[in-house]
Amino acid sequence: MYCGSCMHNNTMARALIRQGHEVALVPTYTPIRTDEDSVAIDRVFFGAVNVYLKQYVGIFRHAPRLVEWLLDRPRLLNWISRFAGSTDAKILGEMTLAVLEGEHGPQKQELEKLVVWLRDEMRPDVVHLSLSLFLGFARRIKDELGVPVVCELQGEDIFFGSPIGYRRVKEIRS
Repeated sequence: MYCGSCMHNNTMARALIRQGHEVALVPTYTPIRTDEDSVAIDRVFFGAVNVYLKQYVGIFRHAPRLVEWLLDRPRLLNWISRFAGSTDAKILGEMTLAVLEGEHGPQKQELEKLVVWLRDEMRPDVVHLSLSLFLGFARRIKDELGVPVVCELQGEDIFFGSPIGYRRVKEIRS
């Protein structure tokens, strides 16, 4: 699957790089797939398998770093994604809400890995969150890095702004 957001983000990053800016396109969930050469880093944060297991199999919230590292390998995630079917909306909704909870949710270890990497290795001047679904990251990143954090809407605003979207979010929370 080629994600419209992934293609948009990759195109924007390529344009910024061509203009002389230093950019790190950081994949989340799966490696970026695009119809042009990817400029993404060769690492995945909030890896799909890791996030799923931490969400639904609580013992994985205490998995050793080696297990997490293995589960987040881009090659493994690409291989597994070839067998993935459609995603159950209830499962996706629960995981989305968990990510929105940021440092207070079941994915807090994943957020901490991202924050440590940004602070110690990347040291950005600005962090651009490409989806509002990543807003749960903003406070922790801002507090730790002390840099501006901006967020873009790429279509998900229509879902959350609609009565159907609002009802579904309310149902998932119940």
